[in-house]
Order: sequence, then structure tokens, then C-alpha cells
Amino acid sequence: MQGSVKKDKSTGMYYFIVDIGKDQLTGKRRQRKKRGFKTKKEAEKALAVVLNEVNLGTFIEPALINLDDFTREWFIERQMRLSKSTIKNHMSLYKTHIKPNLGHYKLQELSPIIIQKFTNNLVADSSLSPNSIRKLLFIMNLLMKKAYGLKLIQENPLMHVSVPREVKSEMIIWDLNQVNYYIAQAKQNRYYTVVLMALLTGMRKGEILGLRWKDVDFEKQIIYVRQIYDGYAKELKIGAKTSSGVRSIHVPDMLIQQLKKERKKVIANKLKQGTDYTDYDLVNCTKYGNPLDSSTVSKRFKNHSKKLGLPTIRFHDLRHTHVTMLLQQGINVKVISERVGHSSIQITLNQYSHVLPSMQQEVADKLDNLFTTL
Repeated sequence: MQGSVKKDKSTGMYYFIVDIGKDQLTGKRRQRKKRGFKTKKEAEKALAVVLNEVNLGTFIEPALINLDDFTREWFIERQMRLSKSTIKNHMSLYKTHIKPNLGHYKLQELSPIIIQKFTNNLVADSSLSPNSIRKLLFIMNLLMKKAYGLKLIQENPLMHVSVPREVKSEMIIWDLNQVNYYIAQAKQNRYYTVVLMALLTGMRKGEILGLRWKDVDFEKQIIYVRQIYDGYAKELKIGAKTSSGVRSIHVPDMLIQQLKKERKKVIANKLKQGTDYTDYDLVNCTKYGNPLDSSTVSKRFKNHSKKLGLPTIRFHDLRHTHVTMLLQQGINVKVISERVGHSSIQITLNQYSHVLPSMQQEVADKLDNLFTTL
């Protein structure tokens, strides 16, 4: 095995060439060339690293690795750090959109122009929203960053690709009158406690479905978010969506009273089902103690809202409704941010900027009332 360092007369830069053996299929000699070194010493040092890797058997020729092979290994590595639901979602997006179009390319072939063309085709696909396209490119960017970190490519091609702008969807929520109407009319509904918790705490659906009785302090009227139910992976997980999601929430007496009623139902079911009851200590569960199905909760909530004549909103919009009600009552934004488990106050401000203009007018009106007219 040999290698040599040479100078490019046209640029004045140095490069190295290394013989990495025969191709088993063609029988031809294979060489690795790398350019762009300012000094001969830099080129010799880089050459020594490659020669050492070849000798140890750890050298991987980038030109032989295609995106699909690299991505399979990447997903295995990510399973150690991400939730099953996130992995499943990313794998689905990759297999549906990225693999058919880019999976066959070698890593070094993925130039900015190829990925830009891929992006343009996604934009032309009317079935994909700008935010879905951004998510696909986010996954591609993670892949390319990893490949660059492993020195399999010389730069991340996504750096030179134009990405569609983020489009904020209109937030549809219930107003205070609609919330009061639901509370008055829905008490007999199977999922009333689940919906009431979302309206009065701003908790995420997974946090509500994963809540345990031991995390409810009836005396102090506090709910502790310490476990979630991942509806995508269908498993209970200790912790929360983010580190800031693990929190305590002070709740009104109305919710405490409803939780006491719910506890009586759960105890009755436990006694009735006997050994058929699986005790996960869940507040909201089936008659056999198992977690409620996440998609069923959302579907039944929408159907019941229609039946009551209320605007059709997503279950997650109950969380938005809660935050908006608090903002309209003049509650400090930092307090709200901590209550709903946002990682920063900026997220709260950005997400609910539609509420702020009317609040600004209220501030001006209150200032007028503070001072005597000149």
C-alpha cells in the first residue's frame, strides 16, 4: 500500500493520493485522492491518518457508501437516544419520501443541486405542506451533519439549499363562553375528566393519559407531571416530552372535585374486574386499568363537540385554549410558560402572539385610568 503527496501547480495547494487496493468486482486498482491542503505538512499528516486506517482495517471509502446504507446504521444509533415514536415517525418519512428519491445516491454524490432539485419536487407535490417539507429536510440535515462529522463528506450540502418558509397554521380555540358551555353540558360524557384536565391545566394529551393517582396531591391541589403515555409507541414513559415538561401544576377546586369522582369510578372498576384489572395507577384508563387509546380520545372529543354544536377543534387545541384564557386574564407569561412546560418563555410569546395585541390595548387603557387627564 502506497501513498504520495503532490502539489497542484494551478492552485498552489497540496493533495494526496493513496492506493487502497483492488476492487474485488472489477479487479482494478482503487485510489483515494484528497485536495485542498495549504501546506505539504498538512497533506502528509492527513495521508498518514488514511494509511493507518487502511492498515487497521477501519477505513471506509466514502464513495462506496450510499445514503440508504448509511441511514440504516444512523437509525440504529438514534434508537439509543430518541423515543420509539420519534424514531418511527422519522423512519416513515424517510422511507416514504427520501429513500425512493435519494437512497441510491453515494454520500459524496449528494450535491446541493441534487438536494435542491429534490426539495423543489417536494414543493411541487401539492399533498405536502411547507412544514412537512421542512421536517423532511430537517431529517436530511441531521443525516448530512452526521456524515460530515464522520468525515464521509467534505461539507454538508444542505448549507446551500433553499428551504420553504415555516407556515404557522391558524390557531382555532374555544372562547370562554364555549368553555363554560362544554363544562355545563358534558359532565356525563365518558371523556369529560380528560377534556376538563386539558382545559384547566393546559397539559398535553400524553401527560393527561399517563397521569397516576400518586402524582395528584388532593390536599395541596397540585398535579405533578412525572409520566406520559406515548400513544404512537403505545407505552408509558417516566418523565415528560422535554426536561421542562416535568413540573407541578396548581389546579382549581373544580378539577379536584371531578378527580375525586373519577377516583371512585376507578376503584369501583378495580373491584368489579378483580384479577382482570391491570393496575398502572392511572387516573384516566379503561375499565380494565389500561391506558386510554390516544387516537380514540381525539376522535370521540371531536364527535362530542359537534354533537354539542361547538366549533370542531383538535384535542391539542384545548391546551391552546387554556393558555389563551390565562393570557386574557393578565397572568404573567413566565408563569404560564412554566405551567404548560415550555422550554422557554420565547416559545410561549411566539406561539400566542395573536393574543398580545389586545393585551397591549388593555395595558394602554389601564395606564389612561391611572393618571388624571391633563
